[in-house]
Amino acid sequence: MSLNLTIDQGNTASKIAIWNGEQLIDSVIEPTLSPKVVERFVQRHGTVRHAIYCSVKSHGHDILASLDFLAKKICQLTSETPIPITIDYKTPKTLGADRIAAAVGAWSIYGGSPLLVVDAGTAVTYDALSADGHFLGGNIAPGMSMRLEALHRFTARLPRVKVPFEINYDTFLGYDTPSAMILGAVYGIVGALTYYRSHLPDDTKVVLTGGWAQELRKLLDFEVFVETDLVSKGLNRILIYNEK
Repeated sequence: MSLNLTIDQGNTASKIAIWNGEQLIDSVIEPTLSPKVVERFVQRHGTVRHAIYCSVKSHGHDILASLDFLAKKICQLTSETPIPITIDYKTPKTLGADRIAAAVGAWSIYGGSPLLVVDAGTAVTYDALSADGHFLGGNIAPGMSMRLEALHRFTARLPRVKVPFEINYDTFLGYDTPSAMILGAVYGIVGALTYYRSHLPDDTKVVLTGGWAQELRKLLDFEVFVETDLVSKGLNRILIYNEK
């Protein structure tokens, strides 16, 4: 069995996954990424052939050094890594590696149609791909927790509100200050997503990932596809593409 290892280090947590070809074998979400965490995960599965590391936080020198002992070949995803889509971003070196991986992941599943790829995590990214696989660009906005924290920090009297596990959608208007803040934050994302979708071709497919993907799907009145492992799938696809 030839195994691939993918590591996606995000702003809040990291996802580590093992793949056999295109099949996901195992994955974990870790709040803190370290060489020991990666080593323990890999040891559960045996020898890894190829590994790829993607981070929005750091250069990951310690992680990359540890991978030298865990995989036969390693790669860090950058703007110079060969990928199966074309990046039309004017400053590709500033394009987040996680956005590249998510775009590749979406293209590997739904390629051939225009795509709107939305990663709703700590930040929310909205990225568009053309039907022929060109990354056209996208926008970045605060995520749910960031929006709520900003309302508290930059106003005099609004409270600090934690994102709840369940949100009451019986009304789209808040019935007290915390609900007004929560609904204002979530419907702000829904409104933005709906706006971007309305400006793209009619046959555009919307692909959602990130911690808020399932919650957002409840509130959208058009078809969306939720892919919880989208960035990891993209990283694995990049490994396969470079093997060939």
